[in-house]
Amino acid sequence: MDEPAINGGQALDTLRAWLLTEDAYERGGVPDEVLNFMQDHVGRLLGPQAESVLGDFLGEHDHDLAGLARDRSRLIELLAQIEGRRRPGFEMQWQARIGRVPGAEKTRPTALLVMAEYSVGDPVWDRPVGTGGPVELADLEVSPPLVRRLREWNEVFEVLGLTDDWDATDWVQQGLALAHELQRELPDIDVRYRHADDDRPLRSIG
Repeated sequence: MDEPAINGGQALDTLRAWLLTEDAYERGGVPDEVLNFMQDHVGRLLGPQAESVLGDFLGEHDHDLAGLARDRSRLIELLAQIEGRRRPGFEMQWQARIGRVPGAEKTRPTALLVMAEYSVGDPVWDRPVGTGGPVELADLEVSPPLVRRLREWNEVFEVLGLTDDWDATDWVQQGLALAHELQRELPDIDVRYRHADDDRPLRSIG
């Protein structure tokens, strides 16, 4: 099977991130706005037929979403079916962030959700209003050391999140501490943490 020409594997990364997001949503691990953001971007980048092709593909091959996301050869086959034909030069510039409209005024979020996810830069999301997509912390003037540590925290999830023997206890507590630190740097924004039992803004939790 010839692999379609993919720019740095970005198309496959897009497909993998979408499948993992759908799988996590089915298990109650992803907010509606995150799923909607991913589905909208996949529709624009892979085409409106992507969702129906995925449904047919799952039925034909008896794959679960997470299992399919781990199977590179099947991902390549699914991507070819979504694309409709194998053509040279098939490239996709995928970035898991909100598209910027030239001239559009940036609005400061009123609430943020710290939540690890695959294929994102900063693991922080606009919530509960707005696009529901990931935000760029540099735009909010968050200190570079905190941005770096949040990204490193998310990278641990990307490496270990699908392994069966990962004890995430310390990692969850580290994320909570980072979310508290983010709240201190952004006192005008309600910061929440996905892995905490309490979904109130962190500054309201003693």
